[in-house]
Amino acid sequence: MNTSLYATRCWKSGWSLISSLPRLQCGVVLVVLAVALGVATAHASPITGTLSNFDTYPTTDPGEPPEPTEGAEIELEGVHSSDIGGTYPSHYDIKTIVEYNDTLGSFAGTRITFKGYNFNPVVNNGSLSPVINPINTNGHTCVNTEGCEHFGFWIKGNAQPTAKRFFWLNDNNGTYERIGTMPETIPGPVWNYNPGNGGGAALEIEIEVPEPVEVVVQRPDSTWMKVFKVKFGSDFAPGTPEEMQILLEDLNSGNVIVPEDVAELETEWELLEGGKPPKVKVDPLQDSDKLIVRRYEFFEYIGPVTAENEPDFDFLGHDITDPTDVDGNGTSYLGNFISANMVAAVVDAAAAVPEPSSAGLLLISGLVLMGRGRRPRGRANRLFK
Repeated sequence: MNTSLYATRCWKSGWSLISSLPRLQCGVVLVVLAVALGVATAHASPITGTLSNFDTYPTTDPGEPPEPTEGAEIELEGVHSSDIGGTYPSHYDIKTIVEYNDTLGSFAGTRITFKGYNFNPVVNNGSLSPVINPINTNGHTCVNTEGCEHFGFWIKGNAQPTAKRFFWLNDNNGTYERIGTMPETIPGPVWNYNPGNGGGAALEIEIEVPEPVEVVVQRPDSTWMKVFKVKFGSDFAPGTPEEMQILLEDLNSGNVIVPEDVAELETEWELLEGGKPPKVKVDPLQDSDKLIVRRYEFFEYIGPVTAENEPDFDFLGHDITDPTDVDGNGTSYLGNFISANMVAAVVDAAAAVPEPSSAGLLLISGLVLMGRGRRPRGRANRLFK
């Protein structure tokens, strides 16, 4: 069969010619043509795993009495427990990874819960006390230091949470409860692959201030963000679950894979506004890029706010190179250190091959059905002539 001839005849002559050609042949030819034109294709994501590691302190809100914590909880919305590949060995006796449902009883996500704080128990009595003025940990101090804690997890494949929340827990006679209703201000990025649609492929990294599930009038606290970035080839990219776990435990400042030099600084200072859409960074992706590592530093925003707790100052939205001097007169809106978050994405550009999209599959189904169908001969066949 001359495929190109059939394709031309089917495409140009429409329904009238389709009525006169064998249906299966014409249907198959149109499917081949649609795929060749890219109508029915999408791109598989090259992301083969993502990791997140962070240092943080327990703190107390102004005016509230200090409340020690004995546990912690990481909530990953939209991610199944089977997607969690491993966690960082934090200082707790018990760790559970359990899925949870929403108020309607439908699947909502997975919670990684830690109970029984056990670092230096003779001194701490199983509790982690709030820190009034936490200092910058640089991303690894809390790995084995009193007064703060280091957490981490890695996710298999391209699974990505739609939201990330972190809570400190209080041991109330054996029942662990969240301290407060608002999640801690520890933003976590979400990685997405953009094939480029004719342009260069890229990773899109979305990051926003965590919000509670419940609708509240008060917006979550805004935070200052500083971002470092570095990329590596296959020499540093993990290829097995065991290597992913090793990478997770090595994802600390001071390690060669974690960016922290001025030359690796992507964003000097940026304000993440609570309650606003996520900020998106577009990172062009080369075939040689196998491991992308980013380090975030988060600090409190202590500038003026509205009644809804949104930042409120005239030059909001302008580039700010120094939050300790936002107006050139020494006015500082930079508060205490919140967290250092080291994150990474493992990618394989070879995996980003075309695959049928849902729209393409629908088109294929329709064309095949069209090819299989035979209408009665007669006048109805000539309506489109």
